[in-house]
Amino acid sequence: MASRQNCSKCQSNKMIPNVHTRDYGDLNNQLSVEVYEEPDAMIFKGTHEGALTAWICGECGYTELYVENPQELYSTYLNLKAE
Repeated sequence: MASRQNCSKCQSNKMIPNVHTRDYGDLNNQLSVEVYEEPDAMIFKGTHEGALTAWICGECGYTELYVENPQELYSTYLNLKAE
């Protein structure tokens, strides 16, 4: 997980780490990203999903999102590019 000490915008150290994100548009209620093994497939795309957490600056409000499994998603992306 990310370990930012200061805000990248205002340099404040008033960071709120690992804030859970919510998406009330579907059943899992966790904001997430998806990388597909087969993006052109109609079904069975080989979905790799990663939940997002946020870091929020308590001074200026700037917010950064971090995915829980970046290595898995990047590996899927590299395999797609190699084809």
